[in-house]
Amino acid sequence: MRKWFRKFCSSGFFIPLVLLMPYVCTILLNGADKALLLSSLDEEVMVPLLLMVQLKGDYEEEAVKAQAVIARSNLYRRLAAGEQAGKIMEEVSGEVTGKNTDRNSGGEYSFILDGTLSPGHLSQIWEMMKKADTLQENKNAADATAGQVLTYQGELKLVPYHQISSGMTRDGAEVFHNEEYSYLKSVDSSQDKDAPDYVNSTYVSASQLPARLVIKKRDSAGYVTALTADGSWLEGESFREGMHLASADFSMQKVGNAVRFLCKGKGHGLGFSQYGGNEMAKEGSSWEEILEAYFPEMELQNINSV
Repeated sequence: MRKWFRKFCSSGFFIPLVLLMPYVCTILLNGADKALLLSSLDEEVMVPLLLMVQLKGDYEEEAVKAQAVIARSNLYRRLAAGEQAGKIMEEVSGEVTGKNTDRNSGGEYSFILDGTLSPGHLSQIWEMMKKADTLQENKNAADATAGQVLTYQGELKLVPYHQISSGMTRDGAEVFHNEEYSYLKSVDSSQDKDAPDYVNSTYVSASQLPARLVIKKRDSAGYVTALTADGSWLEGESFREGMHLASADFSMQKVGNAVRFLCKGKGHGLGFSQYGGNEMAKEGSSWEEILEAYFPEMELQNINSV
């Protein structure tokens, strides 16, 4: 028995089981409300789980640490605003891709905190446990940056991120048409142009589009901010999401009976570029240097001092 236990503890399944077991047991024995109470006692436990859905693919250690700080910053900001932990976990998996989520299509791991655990979810827990190495890396990143958040003028603010920029990240005041977001500056991320998925094409049947679709405005980073559809004005990012385009930095070309949308980058282009940050990490930049490059107006603070 002891030999088996030692073997199990040294296996890749031990760490994720330890991380998940408090939530699973609490839900099964006492219900979801108790699980939410448990999670509120130690928000740091949530960070590795958030990283599981925010980062797709392999990333350098320093890039994962940078994302951990971003995840923690947004988590504490939303909790401070009165949002429930389960709802945050439900929505977070859609943030990177820009897809909307609801109770029926929420985050992969939202069931851990929102109280919808069922026998079917046990297979998802098992799948997560098989990702032991990634979960351990995420935990290491969370531990290495424990308590660190990004603030602006001493306050928690929105800290956005995306997969790949078009070569420049976007200016917050331009995107939101509000000076409140002026702390989000447009910065160079030209390394993103070397990403394998930098250029994406989406073909849409012309019969499904307005007869006359015209791009009217772009922001300083090149993203479409306004276009007209048969004379009616549309917001660029909303159009991008509705058409499931990779990004709002797109051009249009008629190809036979279809329209090709040629997109640069992936995601909304605001804040941290995960690809760009990862390239910086490969070149030797620390997580602090990566965050300073993408958020030059923000400061690192310990959450206990905010």
